[in-house]
Amino acid sequence: MRQLTSEWAIDASTLRTSFGNYLVFSCFHGVTYQSLCIQALGSDYTSLTGSISVISQPTASWETVSTPVNEGPAALYWGGKTYLAFSASYCWSASYCLGLLTWDGVTNPTSASAWTKSNGCVLSSANGNYGTGHNSFFQSPDALQTWIAYHATSNSGGACDDSRYTMIQLLGAHTDGSPNFGTPVDFSHAYSEPSS
Repeated sequence: MRQLTSEWAIDASTLRTSFGNYLVFSCFHGVTYQSLCIQALGSDYTSLTGSISVISQPTASWETVSTPVNEGPAALYWGGKTYLAFSASYCWSASYCLGLLTWDGVTNPTSASAWTKSNGCVLSSANGNYGTGHNSFFQSPDALQTWIAYHATSNSGGACDDSRYTMIQLLGAHTDGSPNFGTPVDFSHAYSEPSS
């Protein structure tokens, strides 16, 4: 295992853009609250280069329930655009949810101004699933479907412990082509297998 940074950082994942490849993660780099940060990957893909930049801070009311938090960034490449889904608010709150950053496609992604934040949660507690967050994406074998995996808990107050379980569901599209995360389905809901 290789340590990439000496700063406090969690939830690292990768981001591919026309400007290069990046590590995106949650950190406190020069800011008060847990925020989303980005740093360029080296050509070996196992080291970092350049400085850390903060691209999103928890400032909106839906990001500051119990404790202001932005964490768990996960890239989504959808309809020719690049997005970062992330978790907002405190994970011990039922208000822990997913937000979405949209890259403008032309500005260096290390600049906060390159990203537009959703006006609220794009996936939040529903149907007995609370604290829906910390997600990843995967495609069906034929690449025609994109699925989201995320965690939730049946604890109506929210929880960040072993009561959490993994949910998956199919992403849809809004009329403007942006990803539609929908509403968490009931835990007993059974999907057909991803298309092949």
